[in-house]
Amino acid sequence: MKRFKFAANLTTLFKDIPDHIESYKEILNRKDFRFKAVEAQDPYQNSLNDWKNVIEKAGDSRPEFVLINSVNLMKKYPEFPTEKQFENELNLLGEYVKTLNVRKVHMMLTLTESNTIDERTKKLLIQGARFLNRMNVMCLIEPLYLNGIPYYLRSYDDALNLVKELNEPNLKIMFDTYHCQRLHGNICHYIDLLKDHIGHVQISQVPLRDNPFNDGELNHDFILRKLSTVYDDYIGLEYYSDHATDTFDWVKKYVE
Repeated sequence: MKRFKFAANLTTLFKDIPDHIESYKEILNRKDFRFKAVEAQDPYQNSLNDWKNVIEKAGDSRPEFVLINSVNLMKKYPEFPTEKQFENELNLLGEYVKTLNVRKVHMMLTLTESNTIDERTKKLLIQGARFLNRMNVMCLIEPLYLNGIPYYLRSYDDALNLVKELNEPNLKIMFDTYHCQRLHGNICHYIDLLKDHIGHVQISQVPLRDNPFNDGELNHDFILRKLSTVYDDYIGLEYYSDHATDTFDWVKKYVE
């Protein structure tokens, strides 16, 4: 069997540990599985100094920080950020990228009622991708199923067209099995369609966005084998788990 690499998502895996640094410490102290990488949606809830301190204390045992999200613009600027506001958010992002030594960023952008991606959004994405490229960091976009909330990117077809149109060298697509299934279904078709443009992968079960190997719509054993033909980097475990006591023993089957 192909062996996989998994990154623990600090935001979703421990609902009973709301603080990201405490979740990071939980990952460091796990006995059932030692993760070599982590990712986070909102590292900004903790200060740069707090992150520096906990990473330094972790020493050689610290996991790689593979991915973070940018500041969530659709929450902070529901209308639309000005050029100066976006520049300020990028500068903040850059400080976290350097402190955490991140190599991938999911660029969270705006809400829109339109079915097309407007020029203002494209301009923000180009600005963000070029900012990250100067730091040798991958810029990711991701279509999101938000149960009726009108995120600017709502299909993987649109994501592919956007990446091709903007043609920024570090601009890639985040492939998430939950969002793909909720938006489209037909996951294997989209893996094949996007194979040259997938920059990161996240997995969870449908419909509850829980452990990918719980009962649900998706056969992740099959999906992982399919993904392994086009992608060989860390796979983010962005699924919801209620308790830190939930086991990661299932991961061992795929990494050992």
